[in-house]
Amino acid sequence: MLASLLAARSQLYRQAHPELQVERRHRLRPEEFFTDYYRRNRPVVIEGLLEDWPALKRWTPAWMAERFGDERVEVMAGRDAQALPDFHADRLRREVPLRELLARFEGAPTNDMYLVARNSLLLRDAFRPLLEDLRAPEGYIHPDLGGPDRVHVWLGPAGTLSNLHHDHLNVLFCQVWGRKQVWLAPSWETPWMSNVRGFYSAVDVMAPDTVRFPDFARVALHTVEVGPGDVLFIPVGWWHALRALDPSLSVTFVNFEETPGFNTFWREGWLGATPSEEHR
Repeated sequence: MLASLLAARSQLYRQAHPELQVERRHRLRPEEFFTDYYRRNRPVVIEGLLEDWPALKRWTPAWMAERFGDERVEVMAGRDAQALPDFHADRLRREVPLRELLARFEGAPTNDMYLVARNSLLLRDAFRPLLEDLRAPEGYIHPDLGGPDRVHVWLGPAGTLSNLHHDHLNVLFCQVWGRKQVWLAPSWETPWMSNVRGFYSAVDVMAPDTVRFPDFARVALHTVEVGPGDVLFIPVGWWHALRALDPSLSVTFVNFEETPGFNTFWREGWLGATPSEEHR
């Protein structure tokens, strides 16, 4: 019965959105955002929200190497050796000087080393000053950025890939530099996503095997590119994958102004078995 209801929802959605485009809005007012996107569980790219961020001008790879190059950071390394690296977080954790990660930016695209949310860069004392270069988007995100799970950094070379997964909370994804390609699919497509473990799909978004996973061919898969200064709202439950087209630095927020401290929708048995590792 549930699968039939979701199939009907999927079919109606495709009829209403035949081009599967993610809307772009410039300087979207917070009240419109919460009414038209947050509460309606709809993604949107918002332009113009980060114009007051010192990080957009200051956080170049060269500046980061000069200012923090000798500081050690935790990364996920050896990802290319794992078919599903997000399932092997503990064995892939490694500490390196930041300049070693930044040096990867000069080579060919690679998914082998990536600093992700779970590496908690901003909780390290040496990197806490970076918070001064961020601004919580006014009216969207609660201004207190001091909490351990309120803001995260993602940093890696071109080629880094977070494969298809969904989260147990809403995410405001802010691109500081570089470009990322993003794939998104609505939560009601879950029966056809091959959700084999936790919050993750077994489908390789870069080369979907529709012989092994034939149902994936019916998924309403959106694509959008985000670049410097773009903000992408990823609604709770929406499947998404992100691939860096350039060396890339991104920042994510989860502490929304309308529901500070209550942005979590996970419970046992709902869209997966455990909360996404990406936000731990």
